[in-house]
Amino acid sequence: MVIVSDRAKAIARACEIVFPWALRGICYYHLQGNIVRDFQAKEIMYMVKGAAYAHTVPEYNHYMDLIRAAKPELATYLEEADPKLWSRVHFPGDRYNIKTSNIAESINSAVKKAKGYPIPKLWEFIREKLGRWFTKRREDALSLTTTHSRGVEYILAVRSYYAASMTAERIDTWCYHVKGGKRDCNVDLFRRTCSCGVYDVEKIPCTHVIAAAAAANVPPGRKKKSRWLTWLEMSRKKNNKPMKMHKKYSCSKCGEPGHTRLKCVLSSFGNGMVWTWGWRSVFIGVQEAAWLLGTSPVMRRHMET
Repeated sequence: MVIVSDRAKAIARACEIVFPWALRGICYYHLQGNIVRDFQAKEIMYMVKGAAYAHTVPEYNHYMDLIRAAKPELATYLEEADPKLWSRVHFPGDRYNIKTSNIAESINSAVKKAKGYPIPKLWEFIREKLGRWFTKRREDALSLTTTHSRGVEYILAVRSYYAASMTAERIDTWCYHVKGGKRDCNVDLFRRTCSCGVYDVEKIPCTHVIAAAAAANVPPGRKKKSRWLTWLEMSRKKNNKPMKMHKKYSCSKCGEPGHTRLKCVLSSFGNGMVWTWGWRSVFIGVQEAAWLLGTSPVMRRHMET
């Protein structure tokens, strides 16, 4: 779990108390506003953005050196702000491509007109709005014919276009050296890493990974995992209810499974015995019955007990 917010100390303290296991990051948009207001450094904001969005440590160090040469006090401010909070490459968890708190700002804007309502009415307003959103997106997700969402499919399509012009040289079973683009990179398909750092941070295959996957005949998406289906998934797949487990009956006379008392070989009739086999019933005399009881292992075990 990752919480992205501004640098307010109250939010940081609340996250430590309520969600002690969660990781916290700083919103880049709020960080940019503080820098422009306090340091009048609008002309070098591209350096700050490069350091915040960097995928590798050398790339981050390059932009920090530029900032330190242009405004040493700004570099000191960024280092005191803790790079683990605002720099994507130093973040200890998986932040993916979420760098701002725009989602929270969008929700604030959506419920702005209901902020003056009484609390029960406000909760009802939020519940109805979120219900409509989730219903619309669930129907949209069910109508998709692709493996990933539209946004990820678009990113993969663009990167696949550029990956087509690259060449992948095989190093071993899973490692490839990809040439082309801005620089050559090493790809490990087994560990799902690339020396460019894009795949490691965003968790979406970069152009180098797509080129290596195409050379290895591996789809660029997520591998399918085999698992046991739930009861609901089985019913949806077969369009009916799954088969129920029936109780296994055993004979109350001999104790053996597979038949009942009525079809047991020990069923007696008069001075003899009724021998049942499937749908056939044959009457045998006492001597024949004694011989069967003595030679059959099942009957012998029953008589011994």
